[in-house]
Amino acid sequence: MLWPLGALSPISLLMFSASHFSLANAIKLMIFGGLLAFSVVAVKACQAPAGALDRFAVESLSKLTSLEAPPTQPNLRLTTPDGEVSLADFHGKVVLVNVWATWCAPCVVEMPSLDALQRLRGGDNFAVVPISLDRQMAAAQDFYDRTGLSDLPLIHDGTFAISSRLALPGLPTSIFYDEYGRELARLPGEADWASDEALALVDYLMGQ
Repeated sequence: MLWPLGALSPISLLMFSASHFSLANAIKLMIFGGLLAFSVVAVKACQAPAGALDRFAVESLSKLTSLEAPPTQPNLRLTTPDGEVSLADFHGKVVLVNVWATWCAPCVVEMPSLDALQRLRGGDNFAVVPISLDRQMAAAQDFYDRTGLSDLPLIHDGTFAISSRLALPGLPTSIFYDEYGRELARLPGEADWASDEALALVDYLMGQ
């Protein structure tokens, strides 16, 4: 049954209006809160849960960490023996970027394990992308030839800009990106990338 507004006294009408607007505001607040909660959940769904990677930070991966505000993946043109490439060319798969140089002792130690990781897991869903900061790409090519690296691509940053663009603390540094080019985690220093913990981490990231 509808109660005609004309039958209400001025005081009753004022009380009705106040309650009406209070109810409207309450509904708006509920809708806004729901949208805000949905947005938070959607953002978190696009990222690895906080602390989800902690269990992989063991043995040679003990320095694995996730930055709260990682730098944006740089859009640099990098040199290969066949031309140029950019990190955006690898979108669509999980990527492990490793910045290294032949004059960096820890770098050369871990390169064979990176080659093994690419051989074991490289494909449509994952790729190791080593980026040399040697003065000349020929130095990296000579290292590949001498050590028998056969599965890693040869990529060189002749501008030496990637180090500052990624805020690297030193060499080597390895950074995982998801298929959209968003940083997932990074590891400063060398690691055994053919170890059980490294393979488990890569499998986990590919399954997200």
